[in-house]
Amino acid sequence: MRRGDASGDGLVGWPESHFNGYKKRFAEFDGAALRALLTLRAAAQQVENALGAWFAESGLTPQKFGVLMLLFAEDKPIALSNLRRFLNTTQANVTGLIAGLERDGLIDRRASADDQRVSYVSVSRAGKRILRTTLPGYFALSREALRGLNQAEKKTFIALLARVARGFAPIAD
Repeated sequence: MRRGDASGDGLVGWPESHFNGYKKRFAEFDGAALRALLTLRAAAQQVENALGAWFAESGLTPQKFGVLMLLFAEDKPIALSNLRRFLNTTQANVTGLIAGLERDGLIDRRASADDQRVSYVSVSRAGKRILRTTLPGYFALSREALRGLNQAEKKTFIALLARVARGFAPIAD
């Protein structure tokens, strides 16, 4: 256990003395909230690093893979505006992801027949091939990473993460 890591999880090693200083100076300070947020950020970074390394073998990133998974599950072309909403990200992020995936030949893009300002995207044959070979390993990795949680705990974990995310929604808008 790292010094000051009250939870013993090894993710956040700030000494308790750091927290004590904030308690004295700021009435708004909530040590448990800060430690929870620091732990969430550290865990998210650890997950992102591990997934980035895992996906590197296939030439993908976790973000590109997420787009491909969503398009594959939808199994029909999706308007870019809907894709942005599904991914809960900015238009700039979606534009960059789509440009990269299109450049790699993993998606197909076509303009709407009704409105040339609207583009639809779908997984290309090459994208489907990569998904069919990558998804089984990804699903096994996901199952293994969360093996320490039972089904009820996974549902609770999802609900808790959603509540935390909602706490940041006004900031992100």
